[in-house]
Amino acid sequence: MKTRILALFLILGLVLSLAACGGSASTTAAAGGQAATTAASAGDSGEKVNLTFGIWDSYQKPGMEALAAAYTAKNPNVTIEVQVTGWDEYWTKLEAAASGGELPDIFWMHTNEFIKYASNNMLVDVTNLYDGATDAGYSNFPEGLVKNFTYDGKLYGVPKDWDTIGLAYNKEIFDQAGVKYPDDTWTWDTLVEAAKTIKEKTGIYGFAAPYDDQQGFLNTIYQAGGFTVADGKTGYNTDAAKKGLSYWISLQKDYDFSPTQEQFADADAGTLFQSGQVAMQFLGSWNITPYMNNEDIKGKFDIAILPKATNPVSGEGRASIYNGLAYATSTKGKNQAAALEFLKFLGTREANIIHGESGAAIPAFNGTSETWLTKFPELNLKAYTDMMDYGIQFPGSKTKSKWGPIEKQTIMEVYNGTLTVDEAVAKLETEIGAILATE
Repeated sequence: MKTRILALFLILGLVLSLAACGGSASTTAAAGGQAATTAASAGDSGEKVNLTFGIWDSYQKPGMEALAAAYTAKNPNVTIEVQVTGWDEYWTKLEAAASGGELPDIFWMHTNEFIKYASNNMLVDVTNLYDGATDAGYSNFPEGLVKNFTYDGKLYGVPKDWDTIGLAYNKEIFDQAGVKYPDDTWTWDTLVEAAKTIKEKTGIYGFAAPYDDQQGFLNTIYQAGGFTVADGKTGYNTDAAKKGLSYWISLQKDYDFSPTQEQFADADAGTLFQSGQVAMQFLGSWNITPYMNNEDIKGKFDIAILPKATNPVSGEGRASIYNGLAYATSTKGKNQAAALEFLKFLGTREANIIHGESGAAIPAFNGTSETWLTKFPELNLKAYTDMMDYGIQFPGSKTKSKWGPIEKQTIMEVYNGTLTVDEAVAKLETEIGAILATE
């Protein structure tokens, strides 16, 4: 009976809002408190172990397979199968597997979903994974990335990578319009003038401004000196946040140089940019490899730092949203000891160099980002790493699974004309503030 009750609790906890979960980390802590010792002894018997490694990005599969190959070369008793599932299906399957107790042995974890799994005792506590190690440990990763996967004072994932947002531009379209390429002198006003000129002279959309948080309005809100959610508080209904949100929405609503939200429903900003129908877009660094694998856009585009806010309410007008992923393993895993050993390897400098050289993403280990920069020397990828100097962590909290949909729905109402920006931010301040108060 106890087992049935626990299984039912886990199923409900993964479906209901985080505020209703109330999960204790005691089981996970008990499992993970000995993670370093368990991992160190795993595989000593030489028994054959087959591990599954779940990810959602097919373009990163070669990089993950390179990591697996490097590990298994030293541990021939272990085989690792990298399994790719698309983003939406990945989380659907992961949730179903969590309730059924059959999660992959190792899997990627995103900040949007992390709390749900950690609070329901589904992730092994890896806080002590590197105890005693002289050449590895969490001090080798940016503090913000470690914090991303910390819950109730314990760490439940090994940092994998980090990313920032840059300005991607099509050089051929710029040349056709006679517009100079973006550089670090660009402001919001410069972007508008360039986009207008491109549209007027070529008939091609100058900029793509869809509804998008990480690759869109969050950047302009923080550039203006505002914030959305931080330290249990909301900042939507402030002059700075309103200025940044208004600017982003105006790029679509007040000009004819961006496709409309209805058009983005048929083809997203990335598709339009890669097909040459849009000259500029805000682009996350994780998109570089797929873009460079697309012959339609390869060799035609480059990256610049994001334009600076014009007359920010506060600050210098610079910001770029950053985030990162982690590798995790399950408390219910049948091969937990072997999975922990592989996790331990994934957090080493050696593994992060392999990760960067594959071009998969910017590796998390401090000092290894150069390996990613040299993967595509024809691009100004340094724009991404330079922006970490004023990077802003992708906003989140324990109850993001509850307030995130409210944020999207409310801002979408501005796009469809049922709310003004002032009305939207007032609503967000009230409704999200009430949810944060429950944390």
